[in-house]
Amino acid sequence: MRAWKKVFAAAAAVVLALCLTACQNTAKDATVFIQGELDATYLGEVSQKYIDVVEGMTQADAEAKFDYNVEAEAQYLLGYLGVELPTDAVYQRAEELVGQIYSHAKYTVADAELLKSGDIAAEVTVSPIEIIPLMPDELFADTWTAVKQESGVSDEEVALMSDEEYQVLDEEYAMRLLDELEGLMDQLSYGEDQVILLQMKEDEDGYYTLVDTGMQKLDEVMIDYTGAYA
Repeated sequence: MRAWKKVFAAAAAVVLALCLTACQNTAKDATVFIQGELDATYLGEVSQKYIDVVEGMTQADAEAKFDYNVEAEAQYLLGYLGVELPTDAVYQRAEELVGQIYSHAKYTVADAELLKSGDIAAEVTVSPIEIIPLMPDELFADTWTAVKQESGVSDEEVALMSDEEYQVLDEEYAMRLLDELEGLMDQLSYGEDQVILLQMKEDEDGYYTLVDTGMQKLDEVMIDYTGAYA
C-alpha cells in the first residue's frame, strides 16, 4: 500500500468559506474549490475563482501547494526506487521529473452536491498515470550491480563504507534510474479510470474542510506505481 504523502495535511487549517444561508451557491463554490485544489496541487495552475472561495488564501499560498506536492512525491519516488541517501542533486532531478509526470495528470471533477447532513460530496474521475510500471523489476538490481562493478567494489566493501562513500554510489544509481524513467516519458499512458468520492465536512461555524481519506485515495491513484490500474 502506498504511503500517504500528507500532501493536504498542511492545508487542513485552510477552510472553504461558504455561506450556508445561500445554499444555492454552496455546492457551486465547493466545485470551484475542489477543481482549484487539484489544479494547484497537481498541475501548478491557480485560478482567481479558487483563491476567492478560500478564506485567507493568497496566490503564494496556492502556488506553494504544487511545490510541496512535487517535493513529497519526489521523496516517495526515490524511496520506491530504493535510493537510500539522496543528495541535493538527486532530489532536484527527481522533483523535475515528477513535475514532468504531473503535467500529464488527467482528472474530471463532477458538480458537488450539498447533502442532507450539511456536508458536501463530489466525484472525481482520475486517469492513473502509467509510467513507473514500464520499468522492469530487474532494472533496479541490474543497475545497482552495474554501479558497483564499474566502481570496482564488492558487496563486502560496500557494507563497510561510510555514509559519504556510499552516497557516491547511491547518487549514480539514482541518476541512472531517473534517466531511464525520463526516457520512458513518450510511452506514458493511462490506466483504467478511477472514481473517487471527495467529501467536505461542515464545522459548527459553517466552514468546510476536505476529508483526508478521499484525498489520500485520489493521491494514491494519480500515479500508478505498481500497474494496479493498467
